[in-house]
Amino acid sequence: MKVALVIERLDTHRGGRETSTAQAAVELVRNGCDVTIICQSGSWRAPGVELCQVGVRGNSRAGRLRNFASDVARTIEGRGFDIVQTTLPIPRANVYRPRGGTVPAQLQASLRRRNAAGRLLRRITEPLNSYRRQMARFERELLTGGGAICLCVSKMVRDECLNYYGLEDRVEVVFNCADVPDTQTRQDDRLRVRGEIAAGPDAPVFLTVATNFELKAVAQGIEAFAQWRRSSECDGARLVIVGRRSPDRYVKMAADCGASDAVVFVPPTEEIFQWYAAADAVMLLSWYDPCSRVVLEAARWGIPSITTKFNGAAEAFDDGGCIVVDSPLDIRAIAAACGMLADPVIRDKHSQACRNIEGYLGVERHVKELLDAYGRAPIIR
Repeated sequence: MKVALVIERLDTHRGGRETSTAQAAVELVRNGCDVTIICQSGSWRAPGVELCQVGVRGNSRAGRLRNFASDVARTIEGRGFDIVQTTLPIPRANVYRPRGGTVPAQLQASLRRRNAAGRLLRRITEPLNSYRRQMARFERELLTGGGAICLCVSKMVRDECLNYYGLEDRVEVVFNCADVPDTQTRQDDRLRVRGEIAAGPDAPVFLTVATNFELKAVAQGIEAFAQWRRSSECDGARLVIVGRRSPDRYVKMAADCGASDAVVFVPPTEEIFQWYAAADAVMLLSWYDPCSRVVLEAARWGIPSITTKFNGAAEAFDDGGCIVVDSPLDIRAIAAACGMLADPVIRDKHSQACRNIEGYLGVERHVKELLDAYGRAPIIR
């Protein structure tokens, strides 16, 4: 089977969708597929995967999107691809994999996390955003024109397709996945990193991994952690926040909450699993997340999480492993969840629940389901 995976950029340091695309490509090759990744630019390579960089053309985001769509159409012409799977709503694809969620849902999430004035301003300025208008047009064409099936990373995204597009047929859930390294150095990493942040062997360490601090409600996480820490008198606890080079505003927030000695900021790093090794629990208070890889990666290592109902990854945890709160604004509930996962007995139960689904969250299951769904994709026009 000849498969083209279309993504705007392929730099696995950027975030979840890039890493997921790369991991899926490798597993598709293992399953005998001929895989080409079509992107504007990319820095990732793997044996057996062709990387086709079409370049960046255009002076505006909307123009670059239109040109990318044209470049993809030109690239696939005559190549005989059975599957053209795209993370962006690119015409000519026969599989749409909206890892960032649908365009209308992204807008609603943006409104959700703003105050009344911010929501009003966003509604006024949204029609002026030519990039998002172009994205919306492409997505509607792709989903309602009958030319593609939609393979959603979670039930939440599937429901978006129904709510915003009335789409019931040609939409399926192929739940997200996460590959993780072996654990040979995990204990050594745990002791070393915890020593670096002055966390004792029994002190609970919470971990947040995010590039967009606003979308992942890092401010509310700091507030909730500080509230729990004051009530618990657990001076040795730590909240480690990984992902921003200049977190000055959030450093001040931690100081204002009286937790500057307990909140540790770490710039973006390729060694993220060292921080998973040091952590007892993950805190990811998403305002919107189709299916967070951070929560899935943590679960595969037996690390429980605190997240929100706006994160599709929560769907994997029917029997514990993840404490789900209604909103990032529910500081009291988040603080209570910190207290639960700081308790080693409760935490061990959640850790076991994570280990029980570790296999399901793997790339092998994910790609097997992808290949099965590919058989139902329309023929490329």
